[in-house]
Amino acid sequence: MYPCFWGGFIMDKFIEFLKYLALGLVQGFTEPLPISSSGHMVIVDAIFGNVLSASAMNNFQIIVNLASLIAIIVYFRKRLGELIAGTWNYLFKGKKEEKPSFVYVLLIILATIPAGIIGLTIKILDLDTYYTNILVVGICLFITGLLMLLLDRFTKTAARETVTWKDALWMGGAQVIGLLPGISRSGVTSTFGVGNKLSLDKAFRFSFMMYIPASLAAAVMGIADLITEGGSGEPIFVPGYIGAFVASLIATYIAVSFFFRLIKNKNIRYFGYYCLIVSVIVLILIATGVFVW
Repeated sequence: MYPCFWGGFIMDKFIEFLKYLALGLVQGFTEPLPISSSGHMVIVDAIFGNVLSASAMNNFQIIVNLASLIAIIVYFRKRLGELIAGTWNYLFKGKKEEKPSFVYVLLIILATIPAGIIGLTIKILDLDTYYTNILVVGICLFITGLLMLLLDRFTKTAARETVTWKDALWMGGAQVIGLLPGISRSGVTSTFGVGNKLSLDKAFRFSFMMYIPASLAAAVMGIADLITEGGSGEPIFVPGYIGAFVASLIATYIAVSFFFRLIKNKNIRYFGYYCLIVSVIVLILIATGVFVW
C-alpha cells in the first residue's frame, strides 16, 4: 500500500513539475514576441486544468518574468553598457558628445512612469485578480491581433531612427494597456511608436528598454510580497518555480534573438493572424463550456 501511495505521489508531483516547466517555456518563448506572454500562460494554465489560481498566477508570472528580464538584460548588455557609461560620462565628466545616451535614458524613465503608477495601484488594490481570466485573454488577444495588422500597415511609412519625447509619451501611455493579459506589451507600445513614424526596429528596441525598469520594479515588489506575506497565501511548489524560472530564462534569450532577426523582413502581420486565430479558438472553447472563466 505504502509503496503504491508514494509511487502515485511522486508521479503526481512529476506531472505537476512538467506543467510548471511548460508554463515557464511558454512565458519565456512568448515574452519577446508581440503575442502576449501573460495571455498565453493563462491559456496553457486553462488547458492544464488551472494549475494556479488567479492570485497565484500573478505571483508565478513575477518569477518567470524575472527570468525573462535577466535574459533580455543579457541580450542587450552591450547597449545597456553604452547607455550607462554614456550617461555617467555626460553627467560627471562633462563629455557633451554623450548627451544622446543621457537623453535616451531620460526617455526610458519618462516612458516607464505611466505603467509604473498604474501597475503599483493595481498591485496595492489587487485589481489584477478581477481581470486575469481566460475570457479577458480571448478578447484582448483579438485586440492584439488587430494591433499587429495595424502595425504592419504603419511600418510601410515609418523610417525615423531617433526616439523623441513624443514617442516616449505615446509608448509609455500605451504600456498601461499592455498590463492587461492578452494585450502584447511590446506590440501595443511599438504600434504607437511606429504610428508616430518611428522605424519598426527602433520602436521595438525602445519598447524592450522600457520593459527593463518596469519589469525590475514589478519583480522587486512581487518577490517582497512573496517573502513577507506568502504572496497568494497558497503553498508554493518550489521545484516547479525553479524549473519554470530556468525554462523561461533560456527560452526568452532564444526567442529575443530570433525575433530581432525576424523583424528585419517586417513580417509583423503573421503575428496578427496568429493572435486572431488563437482568440477565436479561445472564445469558441469558452462558449462551448470547455474553458470556464
